[in-house]
Amino acid sequence: MENVVETKKKSYLPLVSSLYFNYIFQGMAAIIISQNITILTQQWQATTAQVALVISAIGLGRILSLYLSGYISDRFGRKKTNLIGIACYFVFFGGLLFAHSWQFAFVAALFGGFSNAFLDTSTYPAIAEAYPKEKDTSSLSVLNRAFISIGQFILPILTRMMISQDLFFGIPFLLCIGFLLANMVFLKFQDFPENTSSNVKETTIIEKTKAKFAIDGVTLLVFSFICISLFNIFILWAPTFAQDLGLASEANSLLLISVYSIGSFICVFLNSAIVKKGARISLVMSFHTGVTTLSMLTMTLVPNFSVMLVVSFLVGGFAAAGIWQLGLALCLEYFPEKKGRITGMYSMATSVSLMIMPFLTGFMVESDIRYVFYFAIGLGVIGFLNTVLIAKRHAKFIKERA
Repeated sequence: MENVVETKKKSYLPLVSSLYFNYIFQGMAAIIISQNITILTQQWQATTAQVALVISAIGLGRILSLYLSGYISDRFGRKKTNLIGIACYFVFFGGLLFAHSWQFAFVAALFGGFSNAFLDTSTYPAIAEAYPKEKDTSSLSVLNRAFISIGQFILPILTRMMISQDLFFGIPFLLCIGFLLANMVFLKFQDFPENTSSNVKETTIIEKTKAKFAIDGVTLLVFSFICISLFNIFILWAPTFAQDLGLASEANSLLLISVYSIGSFICVFLNSAIVKKGARISLVMSFHTGVTTLSMLTMTLVPNFSVMLVVSFLVGGFAAAGIWQLGLALCLEYFPEKKGRITGMYSMATSVSLMIMPFLTGFMVESDIRYVFYFAIGLGVIGFLNTVLIAKRHAKFIKERA
């Protein structure tokens, strides 16, 4: 009983801030190849499709490590799992920077996927255990996205500076390694909340929540796949769209991702406040998916740079402002018995997207960049219909639990 009281009184703000700090660099890792695609294509002696294959390796790395990372998180603790995730990023950033073939870069990119898996399966459960109230967990999970947005705002500005000042393109890679190393040292001295997953009886909770994985779990996995696909397609190929259609220079096209990140950063706090006020998160997910799809449709029908700037802000604000995290919070609400493994399963759908989409869209780009966004719009329509089903099931779940 004393330990429980201590846990409730203890402030986990320094820990959570440090955990979130990692996600600045996860945000950078997601776009650092596409932001440097011209010079990396030359350094790796690769085609555009081969560079897209390297980006796909991040998703493959997640797939290969998610079950293991979820198991380690539940079995050996969130702290060890998080430190492993940071260490993998050293290999990722360093390997990409010094690779001189796309095959070597592919191996380094796998470690980016390993890092994603280990960070996700330790961070989200740790937050849920530090702040066990449902609304707190949901709103804090959304705030995670703000730090990803910070990274995706800063990196295009740094990359544009490297290009305009003719500086060494690898400086941002080295900065990532340095800051992550400092955060790793800080985390080693932080106390994590008690790992509660192993203390919960699985069958009891499933009967209590009355959620069905065959329906509720699967629809949330579909949401995870499509949500990630939509904004990753955008951040990977929007600059190329602007360049290929003659709407912007290479340096100016990179600013689209900074605008996207501003939209994401601002709306993260709006979404967190909405959820904190008690908004049904399944309805928020549905609304955001619909706006994202309409925004991409507008960009393809009216291709000019001013429209792209507005769409960048909207896609950042509605696709990447924490709705993936809201889906995860809903998944943990439905199935709280093994937080690390449930997070791993939800993230598995993300991993499949990260592996397949860059490779698939890379071939589309070689034919016509517009095909990529026609494809994204189709995914968005499917995603919206899926979220309507999620919202209906969630309403039923709430009614049965009351």
